[in-house]
Amino acid sequence: MAAAAAMGKCSTDVLTLLIITLCATASFSDVHAADPDPLADFCVANLSPTAPLLNGYVCKPRSNVSVEDFVYYGFRKPGADVENTTIAPTGAVVNIAGPEVWPGLNTQGLTQARLDYAIGGLVPLHTHPRGSETSLVMKGTIYMGFISDDNILYASTLVCGDVMLFPKALRHFQLNVGNETAISFNSLTSQSPGLLFDATQILRPNISVAVIEKSFGIDAATVKLLRDSFPGHP
Repeated sequence: MAAAAAMGKCSTDVLTLLIITLCATASFSDVHAADPDPLADFCVANLSPTAPLLNGYVCKPRSNVSVEDFVYYGFRKPGADVENTTIAPTGAVVNIAGPEVWPGLNTQGLTQARLDYAIGGLVPLHTHPRGSETSLVMKGTIYMGFISDDNILYASTLVCGDVMLFPKALRHFQLNVGNETAISFNSLTSQSPGLLFDATQILRPNISVAVIEKSFGIDAATVKLLRDSFPGHP
């Protein structure tokens, strides 16, 4: 009888713990699933250097809002010709537009980008930890894909008018495989999606050589070769 009672208590305790864990997980998912929903129809970013910084930008007074806050002209030209541009050594030019240059995006949970690819140009393997992404091909032929959490590659060659989804936080890439320059327009579901390049994350920090050796099954000489050949190495 005592043993049966003990087993019953154990089962009850496990069930209680399971319910608590599930509730906590659900609450965590609700909080961290995406950018918070806006509390108003819009909140144009106040980019004044004296404005306080919160989780995003405070709102500009409505009396100072104009249609120009909701329009962005920076995608008319390749990213190399406008401000706020990152030029990758792999032949892809990325022009990212967030609320810093397009104030009307503030609180809308969006970032927009124009990508220009030289022939053979590549946006290397990377992740966006806080946002999913779509990539719409506007010119050229681009091979693009992502890797699922069970290590399956989902990739396809896209042409003008085709669009692909990169699920949130999954590793993905884009490569121009055509015989002309290529362009894509990308949308991300966060105004701060983050951008983590695999090679940068591994080779730029001062991680112990032994960690990289054992992680990839290579020797110290290969690690040194990779670090020395990494773009931006001093």
